[in-house]
Amino acid sequence: MSNTPMPSYNPDWSQQGGAPAPVPVKPKQVGWAFQLILAAAVLQVIGAIFGVVNATSDKFRANAAETIAKQNMKSNGQDLVQAAVTTTIVLIVVVAVVAVVLYVIIGLFINKGAGWARITGLVLAVISLSQLVSLSMPAGIFTVLQVLAGIAAIVLCFIKPGSQYFTDRKNFKLANKGR
Repeated sequence: MSNTPMPSYNPDWSQQGGAPAPVPVKPKQVGWAFQLILAAAVLQVIGAIFGVVNATSDKFRANAAETIAKQNMKSNGQDLVQAAVTTTIVLIVVVAVVAVVLYVIIGLFINKGAGWARITGLVLAVISLSQLVSLSMPAGIFTVLQVLAGIAAIVLCFIKPGSQYFTDRKNFKLANKGR
């Protein structure tokens, strides 16, 4: 047998061994990413306004009436046109509200260095590329700018020093978990 003492449980181990790790300093580019995400939220609102204006236009109503006429439905065409306009407006507003809330939440947590927000933002940025499929100009420029702002923000989070900040925040949280 050896003369070394057996290890014992010490509940105060986390208070031994020196000072806590310093809080990581947020680089400017993470702040820029946050601002770009908020700009994308604003552009979402502007795009939604243009969408509502388009949905109430005579051109939209004429296209809806033409589509309904091709369906040979046994109903008053104007009622269905109004239903199409109303449904489109509601859909635009709901999507815009959800998108703005997501932009703000993800932006706030990216600003705090939360890795999950960076990953979620990446997934949503890739999904946002689908918005570029059916654009109508000139209002479509806001959608293009919105998508580009979101992608640029996420890129800033994945390149140094932004990527290092997220790693440092994760390590800081792990090191200070028991404190």
